[in-house]
Amino acid sequence: MSEGLSTTIYKATFRDDSMSLKRSEATVTRLLPSCQGLKEFVSEVNVLASLQHPYLCKLLGFHAQEGSDERMLIYERLYHGSIDRLLHGGLDGRSMDWPTRMKVALCAAKGLAFLHEEGPFQAMYYEFSTSNIQVDKDFSAKLSGYGCGSYNPEADISDSSIATANLSVETLEKGLFTPKSNVWSFGVVLLELLTGRKNLGNRYPKEERNIVKWSRPFLTDDCRLSLIMDPRIKGVPPPNVALKCLQKDPSKRPTMRFIVEALKDVPDMKCPSRYPLREPSVIAGKRMCKSPSLTGIIPPQPPPSFSISPPSKWQLLLLPRTSISIPYPPLECTTTLAVEDNRISSIRGCSPAMRRLEGF
Repeated sequence: MSEGLSTTIYKATFRDDSMSLKRSEATVTRLLPSCQGLKEFVSEVNVLASLQHPYLCKLLGFHAQEGSDERMLIYERLYHGSIDRLLHGGLDGRSMDWPTRMKVALCAAKGLAFLHEEGPFQAMYYEFSTSNIQVDKDFSAKLSGYGCGSYNPEADISDSSIATANLSVETLEKGLFTPKSNVWSFGVVLLELLTGRKNLGNRYPKEERNIVKWSRPFLTDDCRLSLIMDPRIKGVPPPNVALKCLQKDPSKRPTMRFIVEALKDVPDMKCPSRYPLREPSVIAGKRMCKSPSLTGIIPPQPPPSFSISPPSKWQLLLLPRTSISIPYPPLECTTTLAVEDNRISSIRGCSPAMRRLEGF
């Protein structure tokens, strides 16, 4: 399903026994060959198996053989598989609205927070990506492939390689990885959920393939943020969370516990942020008229029955100069009051629905 610097992830199907037709699926993580002995490997697997958490996939088993470098870990596989497949592998991503994507992100953040700070010992990923997030039928998520990464100093970690797409700056430059390196990778996952794009995907122009470099100017400008959002989703994105995760200085990145609390506060909005609504009062100089017709056509108003009032001072300035003087009747206060009374009675007489529609 995916290939990185230290692991290759497969989808496996098993039969319960040779006579049964029932099959079960699992995620198999094939590890990079190393000089670790069999006893050390088995001991490490037993330690990993002790990690139990609602947002971690269960470690079902392993494969190892004396005299062979072939090592595999077998994890629980959930209903939809990895979020990578849902986002980039087919049409299923259309059904994932913004609240669903935020639910997946929150579950993954809770799993990472447990590995970093809340478990019996600290564990982390060498390369964390969307392929490590398994999604269940109700779109809750769990982490797979945890604790099985090892650094290979001979690996090619150029920043243009697909295998290094989610590696942090300090890992690419110095070969160092810490829990804050996982925070950087989680920021890349948030960008993929926000934009619907795969980091370093070859479907995009060359200057747009690095999702971090391409999206950073938009993340720092709230007015332009909606331009990079996946058009299939509606909602309010968490730009500050992703931007904080992608700080070049590891010490300035937040902890996963902080990210969990930040994602809980993301509002669940139903309006598309690409076309935000504006209040009518913002549009200066335009006056909206209400129409009693469902077609929106405003019928012509009957001519006024009262006498025409004399022109204002500005209208007199605009009139052409002529020698003919037109006499106007004097102003009567009763006429003005009648107009105001008619206007008030017409407003009171309209239905509540029409009053709500005024200005839209």
